[in-house]
Amino acid sequence: MIKTLLNIDENLASSIALRFSGYLNKFIPLNLYIAHVEEPDKKDHVGQGLVHQAWEEGVLASGKRLVDRMLRTENIDCPLAGRPRITVGNREEEIIYQLRSGQYKLYIEGYLNTSDPAEFFSLINTPIFTQAPCPILVAKNLSISKRCALLCADSVDPELLVKESGKILRDSNFLFDIVYFKFKENESLTFLDREEAGRHLKQTEQLLAAHNSQVEEVQVLSGTPEQVGDYLKKYALVVSTLPGRKSMRMMTLANSLASILLVK
Repeated sequence: MIKTLLNIDENLASSIALRFSGYLNKFIPLNLYIAHVEEPDKKDHVGQGLVHQAWEEGVLASGKRLVDRMLRTENIDCPLAGRPRITVGNREEEIIYQLRSGQYKLYIEGYLNTSDPAEFFSLINTPIFTQAPCPILVAKNLSISKRCALLCADSVDPELLVKESGKILRDSNFLFDIVYFKFKENESLTFLDREEAGRHLKQTEQLLAAHNSQVEEVQVLSGTPEQVGDYLKKYALVVSTLPGRKSMRMMTLANSLASILLVK
């Protein structure tokens, strides 16, 4: 089982992440832990001693009610591995600390998909994404697909992609495809011959075979990030290494409705 941390707040993004976690558990058995961080308003006067203790207890109680409400509302099909952990402090610092101290293998973050790549890049450039010691799953959408795509490109290190994603997906029940992306300003998405993908595709296939991971389909796509992103919506999960800010792969992931597993 994959020891997984999911931090939730009372919003739609967390609702999506909770539901997607329940769906993901059907394919990858999760050891799921729930966390919530209460961030105090800087204007709050917390006092000292007993006053501070009473204030913190009140904040923690409020956080517990929020989490209980969310879990009761969503009623996800995935048992929790332990009691939800409620803390007070800086959200990013608390999550990074928990990921490291708890030796989690996966972190899940809910995200409301937008058409603005800058917003997606702002998300994956936060300290949680850059400093987390494990892969991060960005839950964008609910899915009924049984397929998972490994997103490859000339800029992707095949060994990093296969090795790190395998730590999460090796024993899963997903059907795996390889999608190789080549940027071109086409009027419509074009499907190319495998030979046009170059040596990285062959290396990716060889590494997957060495890890006993069977590939169902291989597609070499030529087009814009918008066209390829739209194609990826048929997958429950798209796996990628962390993309650069101005890369076509970053824009493709931003334009995809599919949830994304980022490895590094």
